[in-house]
Amino acid sequence: MTPTGNEASSAEPNTATVDEPNEQSMTRYIITVAVATYFFWISLYLYVPVLPLHAQELGANLEMVGIVIASYAIGQLLLRIPIGAGSDIVGRKPFAVGALILSALGAVWLALSPDPWSLFAARTLTGVAAAGWVAISVLFASYYPANNTSRAMAIIMSVNTMALVTATFIGGIVADYFGNLSTFYGAAGIGFAGALLLLSSPEPRIIATTRYSFFTLFNVLKTPLLLRVSAIAITLQFVTFGVNFGFLPIHAENLGASKSEIGYITTAGLLAAVIGTAISPWIAQRYGPTAAVMIAVVATLLSLIAMTITTDLMTLGTLQALNGAGRGVMNTVLISLALASAPVAIRATAMGSYQALYSIGMLLGPAASGPIATEWGIEMVFWAAAVATVLGGAIAVIKPLPRS
Repeated sequence: MTPTGNEASSAEPNTATVDEPNEQSMTRYIITVAVATYFFWISLYLYVPVLPLHAQELGANLEMVGIVIASYAIGQLLLRIPIGAGSDIVGRKPFAVGALILSALGAVWLALSPDPWSLFAARTLTGVAAAGWVAISVLFASYYPANNTSRAMAIIMSVNTMALVTATFIGGIVADYFGNLSTFYGAAGIGFAGALLLLSSPEPRIIATTRYSFFTLFNVLKTPLLLRVSAIAITLQFVTFGVNFGFLPIHAENLGASKSEIGYITTAGLLAAVIGTAISPWIAQRYGPTAAVMIAVVATLLSLIAMTITTDLMTLGTLQALNGAGRGVMNTVLISLALASAPVAIRATAMGSYQALYSIGMLLGPAASGPIATEWGIEMVFWAAAVATVLGGAIAVIKPLPRS
């Protein structure tokens, strides 16, 4: 997707060229980075279905559960812009490899945590690792022509979602058979393996004809398109981390679900998100990005409202699938627009800015949901997420997103 008119971030031409290896080598590198990305997300999410439950087992109340989940956003909110800028200046690969190593170390710390506050600190470290997604996603896109951003993002977001499907599906089963701690140690091993794999793939060399400065970052941060898609993404992440990766597992357990069944329910949403991710370029191309976002908003809104009244686990899984399909469409449309809003040489800065801004939703979702659940019950968390979803749709409609 390419912005039109005044939507381009720094109002300057594409000022970079990329040194590319031969086609066969490029294909091999793309596959290698894709597999490393797959390992990266598994290492961050293998334990997610049981993390809220594990926090409760360590003595956390609902408010503290929200704080533990919210801690994942702290490092991303603070570090994604610096990582984006650093990736444009010194290269994306060092940050990408470092992210996988930190993810593995954070998983070990989670396993060794004796209390909720130690769990909070460990989850914060995994959030620092997740901030490296800036470098990984732009590294992957750098193997594609600059005019093929949507395809690159659809592929890497599909890898991302498939990894989450794998992680949450297996994580619940592993926890049931071997205990919660096994998911943390498994995540650590996978993270270290991904770092080794990524080391084997060289980074395409980008030759910029403009000098990077503070004003480069400032120009990116004030881009109207980037700010609008980031605002919509904040509402999306509010829902994702307040409900899907936050209080939905506890809600399902209250309805009688086992850890395996919680994993299945989470997986249903992520598997549907793969489909949403895959069809999002077609929807956006045929109907426009604004229509694609609104389709996602309607699907998400309906699922959230229905979740408040269902008591059947099969129905809950179906609603989670509807929610996931909407998230898959919206996430891919927004990230494609964010990446396309900047010239090639500073795309990591644009991606870092976008991901840092949407981390506000990752922080606010669970942080607000904890007190809401404590005061009014878990069902009100779903209603709060529904309000956030409507707000995101309103932002998209007030000024339509640019059509590619």
